[in-house]
Amino acid sequence: MVKNSKILVAGGSGFIGSNLINELIANGNKVISLSKTRNIKNSNQQNVSYIVHDMTKPININLFDNISDIDYIVNCSGYVDHRDFLNGGLRIFNDHFESLYSLTCLAIDLKVKALIHIGSSDEYGEAKSPIKESIRESPISPYALGKLSSTHYLQQCFKKGILKTVIIRPFLVFGEGQKKDRFLPYLIDNCLKDKEFKVSKGEQIRDYLYIKDFNRALMKSFDNKKAYGEVINIASGIPISIKDVITKVQVIIGKGKPIFGALNYRKGESMNLYADIDKAKKILNWEPRYELDNSLKKVINWYLNNG
Repeated sequence: MVKNSKILVAGGSGFIGSNLINELIANGNKVISLSKTRNIKNSNQQNVSYIVHDMTKPININLFDNISDIDYIVNCSGYVDHRDFLNGGLRIFNDHFESLYSLTCLAIDLKVKALIHIGSSDEYGEAKSPIKESIRESPISPYALGKLSSTHYLQQCFKKGILKTVIIRPFLVFGEGQKKDRFLPYLIDNCLKDKEFKVSKGEQIRDYLYIKDFNRALMKSFDNKKAYGEVINIASGIPISIKDVITKVQVIIGKGKPIFGALNYRKGESMNLYADIDKAKKILNWEPRYELDNSLKKVINWYLNNG
């Protein structure tokens, strides 16, 4: 567990980044948030400094005096976007890889202890579940390809002895404060408002993990020699259908009118995507603590009280 360190969190205004910052501060660390936009809700936190910068552009050390003594960098940056290359996908690919490249150059210049990169389960594509980290990845979107290219680049840096790296691959992380354009907040919002809303048949099998469990895994990846150079799945390891998730939320709230089958599946969508988490258990000495139903109740209650 990292304590009393100075950590740069790229993408600190996003869902995962802002939650990680809260955890780092609670453990006595100082944090620099680096994002395209400032998180207004958290902008007054003690022990947090904010830098607004486009990470696809080089990060000039001389412009930011307070980053010279950073111990770690965590890359939580980048938005999920499944457009293909014919519809703007090249920009999505470039944004993800170029941001990671800029951060890697910064990490090497500053001689940080390690760079921790948040990848994506989408890197695996249509691999057979439960998915182990050792399988060959097969990305099916520019977003996933950008994430995978970043993974391979970081592994090269580690193998050449240039930089200590850890690649964390989350599956579906959910929690309080997530934007409503993500599936679970969208589902909760529509059920709370007792709306009719379109969904697919819901036969997709997925793997949901509560943000507090994800933060615990991240905290265990700092200063962990066993994790350096590794790709590690972070997930519940428990498969559940999208239809069952929708039904759970509907039952907890007591209202909402999902129209199953009104939406088609996304082209190339993986129908089975859940993780083998044995590696995380061994290397990070971590496993999930938060049960899905109770976590859903906490998150639903948050949206009920926070609009």
